[in-house]
Amino acid sequence: MLAGPLSALIGGAIGHFIDHKSKEPAEEKRAKLMYYAYFFSSAAKVAKANGSISEMEILKVENLIQKMSLAPNLEKFAKDIFRKSKVNSRHISEDFKECAKLVRHEQSIAYSFMGGLFEIATCDGVPSSKAQIKCLLLGEKYFKMPPGTIRSWYAGGYITTPSGEPGDQLKECFDILGVCPNAKHEVIKKYYRKKISTFHPDLLESKNLPKELIILAKEQVIRVNLAYEKIKEVRGFK
Repeated sequence: MLAGPLSALIGGAIGHFIDHKSKEPAEEKRAKLMYYAYFFSSAAKVAKANGSISEMEILKVENLIQKMSLAPNLEKFAKDIFRKSKVNSRHISEDFKECAKLVRHEQSIAYSFMGGLFEIATCDGVPSSKAQIKCLLLGEKYFKMPPGTIRSWYAGGYITTPSGEPGDQLKECFDILGVCPNAKHEVIKKYYRKKISTFHPDLLESKNLPKELIILAKEQVIRVNLAYEKIKEVRGFK
């Protein structure tokens, strides 16, 4: 588990950052805090992996906090974790290993967790450093994500909407689904269903996990649906 200043911050958060009037069980409160601690601790390490943390990376972290719709107390907690983790010697592999255990390697959460880190590593508009890519590949390993997931994201499989020339758009859509451009309609449908079932937010909701953990997963579903609709439009099938 987290040690040193971060552990102390977790302990303080349990007592001061959580609404005591909430009916949420104490264990669920702690699990939620631990998830955010692992994520923003990892975020600081990914951002700093190329030597220093840029203004764009800080803005991206703030953007992710907004996307998660964190309550003011959790927002303060997330920022404190990020700030303290910039100078903490804890290795990112520890964050990955413990978080993966916390969420029981649930792939919906893994995609959300790693997707946020990927956005940080690529937000500067310049190629990610080898150190940043190494961090992401470690996350893929510890969360037991399908091998090649991170590489596929760098190949264009992690985008909000298709962009560029028409030919490039279609290639990006196939990359998102993880299927070959010359695949038959039935195969494309199969990969689409598999991709959706891997990290659909309904899976998280059915497990009564915090709503904040579902936000980034929903964005992944939007990406997959947009890609699938574009492929259907171009290929002419329903």
